Amino acid sequence: MQEYPMLTRHVFLFLCCLSTAVLADGVQIQVKNAWIQAVPPVAEATAAYMKIKNLSPSSIRLIGASSPVAEKVEPMVTTRQQRNGQEVLGMESVDYMEIPSGGSLDLKPGGNHLMIMGLTSHPKEGEQVKLTLRFAPGDQRIDVDLPVVKQEPK
Repeated sequence: MQEYPMLTRHVFLFLCCLSTAVLADGVQIQVKNAWIQAVPPVAEATAAYMKIKNLSPSSIRLIGASSPVAEKVEPMVTTRQQRNGQEVLGMESVDYMEIPSGGSLDLKPGGNHLMIMGLTSHPKEGEQVKLTLRFAPGDQRIDVDLPVVKQEPK
């Protein structure tokens, strides 16, 4: 009897990770493997990761996002610089991330991601967080529910 809650949780997480295909103003966007990094209650920020595929005939831009659990959500790119002969990684906020027609944008740990800043609540592992992704041209919005996990799902 005790195995059912764990099985239910695994089925739930599996279903959350399935791709979401959305048609918004003629632009078809597929979001796969989306998740949010669980953080301790004292953290001021976390990150969202996913793969976004542009199935439309023209390029689009991910221009931002919003969430009820944060003051702001911004696209961030990973930067690499040489300092004293060593590679130093950093992050930089950008206005948009381009996704070519038929191409994909991979947001992953150690790489480009959506930074969720000014957390107004701290979702726990196993909970869901709603993100509204914003794309251009136009101001197309897509809602995605992301599971909160401690580490990248395999």
